[in-house]
Amino acid sequence: MQEAFRKDLTHLTWDEVYARQLKSADLVGEWMDALRLKTGDRVLEIGAGPGYVSLVLADRVGPTGVVYAVDRSAEALAYLERLQKERGVSHIRRLVADAATLEPAGVRADAALITMVLHHAEDPAGILRNVARFLSPGSLAVVAEFHPDGPCDQGPPQGHRLTSHQVKTWCESAGFVTLSERRQTPEHYMLLVQRPS
Repeated sequence: MQEAFRKDLTHLTWDEVYARQLKSADLVGEWMDALRLKTGDRVLEIGAGPGYVSLVLADRVGPTGVVYAVDRSAEALAYLERLQKERGVSHIRRLVADAATLEPAGVRADAALITMVLHHAEDPAGILRNVARFLSPGSLAVVAEFHPDGPCDQGPPQGHRLTSHQVKTWCESAGFVTLSERRQTPEHYMLLVQRPS
């Protein structure tokens, strides 16, 4: 019998979560390209976990940029801190916080990445509303999730997946405009959204 889905990932080690994040390696380049990330940019990553994507983002924006890695788990961000020290990466700022209630003081982002995290959240609509507060008009965000019609070989079971229609509705309620939607793999889709100018 299959184990019940646990949103909080407490049944996994951070090594196991990092290994899961590695499975998204082929998706990350497209997310960064969609955001038009370049050297010197400041990007907000929601649900950074142990930090695989944060490190890839840090490489893209370079030492003159900043990655704000937000996660509720201090242990996950401690794992990322260790990886940063090992690799000499100093321009990731780790923020232990609930993304739905994080205050924007001291955080100025040019773009946001909200990927494979909303299905874990207690208040996904609240996260999107709050992220909009961090972005200036015209800024882009990528929201990516597991497709409900996917094969479910990875990620949450079908009953815990979010439709793109639901996610778009939350994005629009948060003040974003959807620019594009794309099925990246049979398992994944991504939305590119923008804060209107």
